[in-house]
Amino acid sequence: MWVFSALIFWPAMHALGSGNDFDIFIRAAYALKDGSDMYLQPHLNGLYYYYSPLFAWFLQPFTVFRGLSFAHESMLPDILYDLVFVKTVWGLLTFFFIYRIITIVKSQFALNSPAKEAWFWGLCMVFCYRWFFMNLWYGQLTVFVLWTILESLVAKWNRFRWLQLAPMSLALNIKILPLFLFGKLGLDLDVKKGLIIVAWVLFFIAVPFLVFPYDYILGQTSNWLQAVNPLKSNHVITVGEGGFVDLGAMVVKFFTRYEIPNEPMACITELSHDIIFKITMALRLFVMVIVTLIYFKIKQSQLEHKLWVGISVFTAVIPLVFPHQRDYSFAFLIPSVVFLVFNWVNQFVNENGSFDYKSWFNLQSLIFVLSLGMLGAVIFFELFSLETRYWIIGSRMQGLGGLIFVSNYFIWLNKQLYISKS
Repeated sequence: MWVFSALIFWPAMHALGSGNDFDIFIRAAYALKDGSDMYLQPHLNGLYYYYSPLFAWFLQPFTVFRGLSFAHESMLPDILYDLVFVKTVWGLLTFFFIYRIITIVKSQFALNSPAKEAWFWGLCMVFCYRWFFMNLWYGQLTVFVLWTILESLVAKWNRFRWLQLAPMSLALNIKILPLFLFGKLGLDLDVKKGLIIVAWVLFFIAVPFLVFPYDYILGQTSNWLQAVNPLKSNHVITVGEGGFVDLGAMVVKFFTRYEIPNEPMACITELSHDIIFKITMALRLFVMVIVTLIYFKIKQSQLEHKLWVGISVFTAVIPLVFPHQRDYSFAFLIPSVVFLVFNWVNQFVNENGSFDYKSWFNLQSLIFVLSLGMLGAVIFFELFSLETRYWIIGSRMQGLGGLIFVSNYFIWLNKQLYISKS
């Protein structure tokens, strides 16, 4: 735990003096303060702001330092005050989100010996550290979104239960990725939770209207909803953009000859945009069907940790189904990795702490390790040269690793469901 805690400070400290998405977010906050448009023009290096007016409002306290920067001779030469302060606060909040994720995991998975506990937490931290690292390094919101899902759907709220669904609703207002969890609520026929989440989302959308001029916020909210509309062509198919790991990006990479800077050509055969669109949508639909089928099996099973496992199959496919996903989005695999490791420890670790490698060693286990290696969870990519990392990213090795891991996890999970049934 202490080693892990020390390691997560490294990327958080790095983020203070380097560029990340908060450089865009703070400029959107400037636009909100000035009453100008946040969505129709790029804010930095051709990059747009895609988050809600509410999120830009949350950043307003930091805009008081606008225009101020550290001295050229300081440890943070010419870096804007507001960026350092907002990145510091976000780093501290991410530490809290990680702490809460660990606490929720601890509440769900109990092992009967200190030796097994050590194996469980050790393996979880080895496999999951890089995703925490990436989110801290690049100032991302994936860990925040994962925390809101677990806090709202898994954690036990003995007091203030009416607030329990607020975290995930807030995340849904800021970043639409939790939308996929509505599929779980729909399959559960849990209309009450669905309506409560909708009510919270509408509340969060309404908050900026209480603070800023009505017509201005109405226009900004309309622009935001159009920008994140999942049916827009640039969200349905990803063409000519580098570094993404989702299914759409992989199809484009392997079936077009677009030249992307710093990326190798990986085209197998060239297809038309129309064919690529159909393949991408067919793959997304196929994934959703598989998730639906396996979730019904989970609901009907006697499997332990059914709630956790049910959530894990939905979060696992978010980086593959949603467009414009990068490697830090694989933090959504953490619930599936945790459940996998828990089963490994329970099955293959003896009371004295020795790991039964001979029983563990099989093709499926090797595929898990291989896919986690492709994801960078076992092999820490930052130790490689820049050219090697460009090749890994440009060849979509991480996306393929995620696809292999999720496919293998579903096959393995289906086997566990069969065992629990028998």
